[in-house]
Amino acid sequence: MTEDGPEGTGVPKRFQKLKFNPLRDVLPIVAVIVGVFLAVRAVAGLAGGGDPLLIYVGSGLAVLGVAVFFINRWQRRRGL
Repeated sequence: MTEDGPEGTGVPKRFQKLKFNPLRDVLPIVAVIVGVFLAVRAVAGLAGGGDPLLIYVGSGLAVLGVAVFFINRWQRRRGL
């Protein structure tokens, strides 16, 4: 099913450990910051007749960033 490649491992690629990637740790934090900024900016602009869609997009981005942060912590604890 899987052949030994140049690395010499016979483990399928989906079971190999993820290599260190600083973006995997930084991007969830950036998503939360940008999401909160969008939501606050939309709420402040809503009094002037702004679009409420940005509140949903900003809140969703913040929630997604928090979820990815905890998933990354779970993966790190499991050694994935």
